[in-house]
Parts: sequence; C-alpha cells; structure tokens
Amino acid sequence: MYSAMDYIYEIYREKSFTKAAQKLFVSQPALSASVKKVEEELGAELFDRHTSPVSLTEAGKIYIEAAEQIYTVKAGLKERIDDINGLRTGEVTAGGTNFVSSCVIPEIVKNYSAKFPGIELNLVESNSEELKRLALAGGIDAVIDYDFDGALFNVTPLREEKIYLSAAKDSPQAKKFEKFALTYGDIKHKKETNVPAIEISTLGNEKFILLKKGNNMHDRATKIFHDGAVHPRAVLMLDQLMTSYTLSCKGLGMAFVPDTLIYAAPLKNAVYFRISSPHAKRTLTIAKKKNKYAGKALTQFIITAVESFNKK
Repeated sequence: MYSAMDYIYEIYREKSFTKAAQKLFVSQPALSASVKKVEEELGAELFDRHTSPVSLTEAGKIYIEAAEQIYTVKAGLKERIDDINGLRTGEVTAGGTNFVSSCVIPEIVKNYSAKFPGIELNLVESNSEELKRLALAGGIDAVIDYDFDGALFNVTPLREEKIYLSAAKDSPQAKKFEKFALTYGDIKHKKETNVPAIEISTLGNEKFILLKKGNNMHDRATKIFHDGAVHPRAVLMLDQLMTSYTLSCKGLGMAFVPDTLIYAAPLKNAVYFRISSPHAKRTLTIAKKKNKYAGKALTQFIITAVESFNKK
C-alpha cells in the first residue's frame, strides 16, 4: 500500500505525474488528488506543473529532503528487525544500470535466492548518476557500478573490466583499421595482446555511438577522447550500453563496450579494438552508503556478489 509520500517521491523521480501513476499502478486523477491534499495541508505547492518535465518548487525540495530522511530511518529500522529474524525474512534493494541488471545481477540473484529464499529482493534500474544519488538518499541498499566516491561509499571490488571499441565486420572502420581488429575468440582466449592497440588520436574522423551524460561509460569515453585530443563525431547519443553495442555491429559507428558485455553477448558481426588509454579499464564494484546499517541480509548479498564472481 503506497502512501501520499510515496506518490510524491515517485513523481519527483519520474518527473511526470503520468509516468509515476503508471509505475505505481494507480490512476492519475487519484495520484493528483492525493498530492493536492498534501499541498493543501502544507499550504504550499510541491511541484511546478507548468514546466516540462515537472519540477520541484522550493517547498517541494524541502519535502523530498525530509522524505529521504524518513525512508532512511524506516529502512534502518526494518533491517534491525530483520536481523532478529535471522535471515528468515527481510528484503534487500539493489541497483544497477540496464547493462548490469541484464548481464551481472541475474547470477547474483540466483545464488542469493538459493541460499536465502525468505529474503525479498528488489531491483532498481537507472543510470549511474541516479543510482548513486538514490543510494545516498537511502532508497537503495547496494549499487553495482563503477567509480564510487570512497568518502561516501564502502566499496567492494568484483572484477576488473577492459573496455574495447566495437564495430561491424563489414564497416568502413573494420576495413580501415583491419590490422587492429580482434574477434570474440581473440578476447576470450586472451590473444588480444598479439594485436596492437588502436590510438584514439587516429579516430578523429570516425563515427561514434555514445552514451548520454549520467552513464559511467560516458565519463570514460570523455576522458579517452580528451587524452587523444579528439572531438568525436557522435551520430547517436543513447541511454543503454547494449543498444549502442548492437547498433555499432549494424555498421552505424564505433561504440565503447566492456568485456563483461562482450562475454555475455558476443555478436556474430562484431569486431573489436583494444584502446591505448589508461581509462580503457575499470573495476566493477558493489557499494553501500558509508555509515549505513548493514544488516545480515545486505551483508550476505554483498558476500554472495563477490562469491558469484570468484566462481567464474
């Protein structure tokens, strides 16, 4: 059963009354009426309904800040009660990008559910920036992602990733840079070191499919291009890593892709290129907010995540 606070927070997250109503499985008139009632009680509007997307008023910002504090307290209380039950009941909310949720989290969830069937797992998908913000606000217990601020998060490494460029086998890039091209087999069998890495500075005239700001791969690509003094020709700016990878293998341009995704989804028409850059590697990690109470359910989820990768 959702509260009026839940309604308001979901509108804030979705930046839309319509999307929030769909997400919460309630009618938009009922959602709007609930919000209006709270606004009348407070004597202030929480949302500026004249902007697109919907934005918070100053009163709304104060309300959301208070709501996040309440959610944090409630989550901590529930975790302490769950610990008394000794992992017979409880819940963990984990977050990941679309790529992580598709290629990484399923194995962890399978292993965790087998060990602790009484624990309810909730998964949240969003971009890196939003996931970290939600974790700091108390809306997510653990996030599987990259490049966490050690001053704000307790971070546990899962695996080192290499980042490659992908393109279609029959693309102009594959022909032009044939001597740098790798197959999936080369990467899988660790033969890529026999092939030279490509210099980003030589790719100034090539087309790229990039991710939008807020995604970790956007930040990586920006640093790689900066080091190579390249202003990329972005033919598409997308939200999803898998989509950029798939479209690159259709010949639309080159895309940055981590080896975790290559192993999970090797595409028949793909060729790959090693990148000569210190930013072409990253560490997949699982993190929780510092000073957040780590109950038994959350602690075991983190342990399971590490074990899931150690088995590979």
